[in-house]
Amino acid sequence: MDYAADELLDELTRIDLLMHEVVRRAGQGCAPDFERKLDGCVRSLRPMLAGDDLPAAIDTMEAAQRVMASADPAAPLLMLAMARKTLTGVIRRQAQNQRLRSAA
Repeated sequence: MDYAADELLDELTRIDLLMHEVVRRAGQGCAPDFERKLDGCVRSLRPMLAGDDLPAAIDTMEAAQRVMASADPAAPLLMLAMARKTLTGVIRRQAQNQRLRSAA
């Protein structure tokens, strides 16, 4: 199913806001309600991303959980930053592809 580029970028905005909250809560543990929010991001991206791109979303959410669960979140924060950068690139590339398809 094709999604509009704006839908992908809106989801990226929601993920960025959630990741800012993860960084703020680093080392404080991951409450069940917050874990559901992270899982919800993967569920919402699953139909939007190509099969090869979904692992970037899963890796990002797993890195976020490690940041929150870690007693010393310095290394997990670096891993989260790399995962976020990858996911951002994947989503933007997918959005650009959608724009090109719709323009053709």
